[in-house]
Amino acid sequence: MAIAGKGGSVNVGANKVAEISNWSLDLGSDDIDITSFDSNGWKEFLAGLKEWSGSLEGNFKHDDTNGQKAILAAWVAGTALTFNLKVSDTVTFSGSAFVKPSIETPVDDKASFSCDFQGTGALTLPA
Repeated sequence: MAIAGKGGSVNVGANKVAEISNWSLDLGSDDIDITSFDSNGWKEFLAGLKEWSGSLEGNFKHDDTNGQKAILAAWVAGTALTFNLKVSDTVTFSGSAFVKPSIETPVDDKASFSCDFQGTGALTLPA
């Protein structure tokens, strides 16, 4: 059954990041080539290390102390944050990540806030 995106949110720890309208999560892994002369002309691989990263975007809200300001403060300090990426109230991905925030202020549109993040360690999948 499909899930509507309108129930999604991004939390830093227990605190919701204000006015986020989109987030994405990218999952990856290394492929270790184990091809040999005995592979009969076919490449062979082992699963390697896993990684995750993502991004979020929305309206810039300068007074979002526990959300957008917390992301900016973590970038300044070089510390990781715990992200809870919610698809719905019952579907959440969680993990610790380093952040690369961005603020855009075009003359003909709203000010926006975005952030790329790189996971460090395991990502907890929904139950």
